[in-house]
Amino acid sequence: MMIETRDTYISNSHQKCLDHKLDPNDLPVPKEKLPKSVLEQRKSKLDVTISVARQFMTRLISDLDGTAVVISITDHEGYILEMYGDEMIKWQIESLGLSTGIRLEEEKVGTNSIEMALRMGQSAKLIGSDHFFRCLHETACFSVPFRSSGKISGTISMMMAAHHVSPYHLGLLQSAVDSIEREVIAKKQNKKLSVLNQVLMENSRTGVILTDENGKIVEINPYAEKVLSSKKGEIRNRPITEAAVIGEYMGRVLGGSKKYEDIEISISNKTFLFDSFPIYDESNQIIGVFGQFRDITERLVLERQLMLSEKLSAIGKISAGLAHEIRNPLTSIIGLLALLKENFKTADHKQKDYFRIIFNELERIKNLVQQFVMMAKPDQKEIIKTRVGLHALIEDILALMESDFHSKNIKVHYQPFYKDKIYIDKDKIKQVILNILQNSFDAIDLDGNISVVIQQSRLDNGIEIIIRDDGFGMDKDTLEKLSTPFHSTKKYGLGLGLSMSYSIIELHKGRIKVESENGKGTTFIIWLPQT
Repeated sequence: MMIETRDTYISNSHQKCLDHKLDPNDLPVPKEKLPKSVLEQRKSKLDVTISVARQFMTRLISDLDGTAVVISITDHEGYILEMYGDEMIKWQIESLGLSTGIRLEEEKVGTNSIEMALRMGQSAKLIGSDHFFRCLHETACFSVPFRSSGKISGTISMMMAAHHVSPYHLGLLQSAVDSIEREVIAKKQNKKLSVLNQVLMENSRTGVILTDENGKIVEINPYAEKVLSSKKGEIRNRPITEAAVIGEYMGRVLGGSKKYEDIEISISNKTFLFDSFPIYDESNQIIGVFGQFRDITERLVLERQLMLSEKLSAIGKISAGLAHEIRNPLTSIIGLLALLKENFKTADHKQKDYFRIIFNELERIKNLVQQFVMMAKPDQKEIIKTRVGLHALIEDILALMESDFHSKNIKVHYQPFYKDKIYIDKDKIKQVILNILQNSFDAIDLDGNISVVIQQSRLDNGIEIIIRDDGFGMDKDTLEKLSTPFHSTKKYGLGLGLSMSYSIIELHKGRIKVESENGKGTTFIIWLPQT
């Protein structure tokens, strides 16, 4: 296939115009024009290119140093989308009917550089008699196609008086179009990056905050808004030093070019890892500060649980051997002392007190050993569920502890609103309730009250066991460490009972909630699923 040269194209174009009955002595007045709404639609598809071209071509007109020119931008079909430049030339063109919304077709407006550039896919120029219509023989037109995604998307053209033309005009226009294409690509890439950045910022589980070179907040993402309890509209343009906790660090970064990495901070009872570093421009000047923080609260909880698990594992290994070694001679000592007490007749009250103290201390040692044995049991993390009536189970426990309650004159108020059976491990749940009731008992000196309620949960499909006492209660620190092994406020406590209770309830897919206040008592709410 022969490549059509410029001269051949112009010659063939003139012949086509004659074939379409066009008279070179007439004026090229097109009759059809795009409606304004359709024109705006076409312009919107090239809005970035048009915006960039307007900046570059305005500069080009200035560089031509007073030469009167008109610039036009068309789409890939040759429709004029925008036209600006010298008002006199523009008025002359428009008087010929060549205005925005007109399509430059040879059969209607004669040979023109715009259609020539679109058809040949390269820069085109028509000077003087290259035009078909004689009314245009005093003008020169240059058109350069511009591309998007490898395809021609339209043209940028320049029209001027023929006697002003010089060899460098077409090259100047080509250079401008090359710059426009590069700028359009950059803008589209920046737009994509901006959208991606916005998506990441909006949906990130990391708090992000940016400042300018003066330390004023310029950007903050939704997660940071939530953590800092500040809306973007309220905090933007405010000094970063006003931001809670992180403001102090970021202020230092701005002032001393310091960097912070993995600083552990606390905001709203949560723990975060915080990073902050300066942002530099091409001249290595600070233009702002970047700060980010991520929530590590759950990770710290898991780390503590792992440490506790390892600690319990070690204790289990020790307890397995040690507890049996202690319990065997302890049983013998208690038994022999019991026989000795029966055979030892005395009226001395001191001697009786000695026996009572010895038995009490031995029982305390026995209880401590029993707790170690429970921790060391290999089946501690296994549960065997059967259908059990909670009502009957709790009645047995209350009966078992009746003498203890009587010794302190503690009144027990039992309200079994739920009496159906549920699937639980009877022995382990019994251990949990005993542990909690024992804590309530220990929290009351004399003349107190303990209430036990079984009821259907109002919020979900489960059963609640509510144990409430009016004892001395607990402070916030004690509440937070209730499930921690070996944390006990009791003089002789090991701190294992509640830790085991939490584990047992977790194995049942349940949960324990505790409410307490110093001097006002404590409430344990045990939630268990019905199945």
